[in-house]
Amino acid sequence: MKRKVLAGLIIVALGMSSCGKPEVPVPSNILSKKAMIPIMVDVHIVEGARNGALILGDTNGIEDYYAKIYEKHKITEKQFKESFAFYSANPSVFIPIYEAVLDSLKVQGELLGRKGVELDYD
Repeated sequence: MKRKVLAGLIIVALGMSSCGKPEVPVPSNILSKKAMIPIMVDVHIVEGARNGALILGDTNGIEDYYAKIYEKHKITEKQFKESFAFYSANPSVFIPIYEAVLDSLKVQGELLGRKGVELDYD
């Protein structure tokens, strides 16, 4: 009797897990989810720091900062843009990436706070 109940539960569990949408395969020309996380962290840091304005007399354009991100992560602008477009078009894949990015930014902010760096979020 226990085996029948256990077998029934397993069948129900398998049936429920197969009802979800299948995972979107990431094409080979697209940066992996794992690779996108640190890139997106850097993008958010740059975008947040720049906030569309010059900072402390900085004359570099945002493109210069993006070029440094591409160089740091050994990718091309084309790779980043194609990957960002792919993930943006597939929210079920992009949301976990963004959750990891936000977690990383939070941890970095907490580390800066512990080092005595004041952060102004206004």
